[in-house]
Amino acid sequence: MLIWGLALCLVGAVLLRIAAREGRRAALFTSAFWITFPEFARYRLKRVWPAALGLAAGTLLLIWGLVLLFQWVLAYYAARLGHPLGGA
Repeated sequence: MLIWGLALCLVGAVLLRIAAREGRRAALFTSAFWITFPEFARYRLKRVWPAALGLAAGTLLLIWGLVLLFQWVLAYYAARLGHPLGGA
């Protein structure tokens, strides 16, 4: 679970970096892009979807990886220190 969590976090971070770079390259973070979006919507959608897909996939993978890492940490300390609700 630890390796899966680390791998998912790493892949998610890489996808987020790629999506941010694609967004910068397509000028998605400028006001001029969004002000003129309605006039050139068909063309702009072709430029937006790769960055949006990368951001969504990167965020999901990062969250999934963090959940697995948190579960691993909980299991590690539960095995090492005992469960807090269990009587010993």
